[in-house]
Amino acid sequence: MIGVTILGSTGTIGVNTLDVIARNRDRCRVVALGANVNDQRMAEQCAKWRPEVAVMADPDAAERLRARLRADGVDVEVLSGEAGLTRIATRHDVDTVMAAIVGAAGLVPTLAAVRAGKRVLLASKEVLVMSGKLFMDATRESRAELLPIDSEHNAIFQCMPPGYLPGSSRETSPQTDSPDGTILDGAGIRRILLTASGGPFRKLPTEAFDSVTPE
Repeated sequence: MIGVTILGSTGTIGVNTLDVIARNRDRCRVVALGANVNDQRMAEQCAKWRPEVAVMADPDAAERLRARLRADGVDVEVLSGEAGLTRIATRHDVDTVMAAIVGAAGLVPTLAAVRAGKRVLLASKEVLVMSGKLFMDATRESRAELLPIDSEHNAIFQCMPPGYLPGSSRETSPQTDSPDGTILDGAGIRRILLTASGGPFRKLPTEAFDSVTPE
């Protein structure tokens, strides 16, 4: 049975993750749930899934959740803050962590999950934007398994050959040298080009891009 922690359980990705688990109850169990401030939805999830622990990043929301669960007779431990999120991301009975907390709030618990050697389903691109090399180095050192869930990243991942986990210690595709000295991976992939259809830079003049990110 796969023990699962969901960081960001009350958001769209978290709700969809629980839907997947509901279809695979013989294979997965919800160990812990974490969210930001939506204590009402968290209370509903706790009543249905009965996790060992529920964490609200916001202390006031945690107090409201405790009151809701007490009134409903639901026996679930409630924690709060970054420390609580980190705790549920590294529990010994958790095998897989869905990292779906957006922004900087998800960085510390997700990095902790990687360092603990968990299988991390990464749905928050901000974690890599903020700590790319640090995060990937920790993944290799701990022999954690990192799977991209964010739509664009997952689309690239699905184009890779079976068993290929770029940047992971579990990467299985061998690397070879091309005639011109370029390193190619086992799939014959030389580079990946990403394009964008929207976002804050959509209408930015080309000549202004040099100043977007300092070197």
